Formats: sequence, C-alpha cells, structure tokens
Amino acid sequence: MKLPTMLSLIAILGLSLAACTGSRSPDDSGPAPVDSGTQNSASSDTMTVPDTLSGAPPEGATPPITAPSSAPQDTPPSGAAPGAPGGPKVSQAEYEGWRQYSVNCARCHGQDVLPNPVAANLLISLAPGGPIDTEQKFYQVVNDGRPGRGMPAFKGVLTEEQIGEIYAYVQGRAGKRIPPGRPARPGT
Repeated sequence: MKLPTMLSLIAILGLSLAACTGSRSPDDSGPAPVDSGTQNSASSDTMTVPDTLSGAPPEGATPPITAPSSAPQDTPPSGAAPGAPGGPKVSQAEYEGWRQYSVNCARCHGQDVLPNPVAANLLISLAPGGPIDTEQKFYQVVNDGRPGRGMPAFKGVLTEEQIGEIYAYVQGRAGKRIPPGRPARPGT
C-alpha cells in the first residue's frame, strides 16, 4: 500500500474513532431527559412533529391499502348468534367437516372459510352459481388437486367420506347457514 493511501486510511479511522468517543461536556454526561408529557414546551420533539395518523397523508406517502367496497363480506346467517355459548348447531358431518377443514384446508383457504389471498375464495366457489357447485366437482378438485394453481392433491390423505364432510361444512358456510367460529359438537 502506498504511503499517501495509508495515511488517508489512518486519518479516516482516527476521525471515526474520535466521533464515537469524542470528549463530552459535563452537561452531556448524564442520562437523556425524559419527556413526562406534563409540560407543553416547544423543546419537546414530540410536540413539533406533525401527526401523520390524522388528516391528509404527507406528499409522496403511500396511502394505506383498503379493501374495495365491492369485496364480498362474510356475514353470519340470519338468526344465528356468532359467539353464542356452544357455537352454532351443525350436523355430525358438518362438525367433522369443520375439523378436517381446520387441519387440511384452513392454512390456504382461510380459517372458518374466510377469504384468504393465497387460494380460491370457497365462499364464492361453492356459492350457488359458483364454479364448484356440486359435491362431485368438489371431490374431484380436492382429490386430484390443481397443480397448476398450487393446490396439492389430497388423494390418499383424505377419504371420500372426509371430503364429503368438508364439502358439507364449506357448503354450509357458503350458504350462510353456518357462521364463522367453532361449531357446537352435535349431541352436546
């Protein structure tokens, strides 16, 4: 290394070290002052910073993401009280479908069949007039998967009976007969 380059490097390191461990005046040696909020002085940095959570966003700021008002919203079925003790009453097949759905489907399709951006919205797909409007179509999609869309096949993982139970539960949710949440175990 050449001498001028080496001297420049030493000078830069020396200045950096001095900035970190430079001498302090006696006033700077104590702890930082705490803003107790009891004084309304202009010296507090929190009093001079404009509130960015209310009013118009600063110029150049990215606006918050909000769902479009036309997005389908899940609502509890009429007459059902979500959060009621014991949960909504369902058949044994729907209850078992909820259990299997929670274990095998919820991670992609959303807990309680609530829409999730990762996979198809089953509330729309299984609703009347949706693309999966029969149990046979549902069974085929679950059994064979949709590899081109990232859905694995559940052939050999779920039995035909379990797929039918999941269909019964999801169909109840899509028809707004079963509200979100844990359903009551039949017979309790």
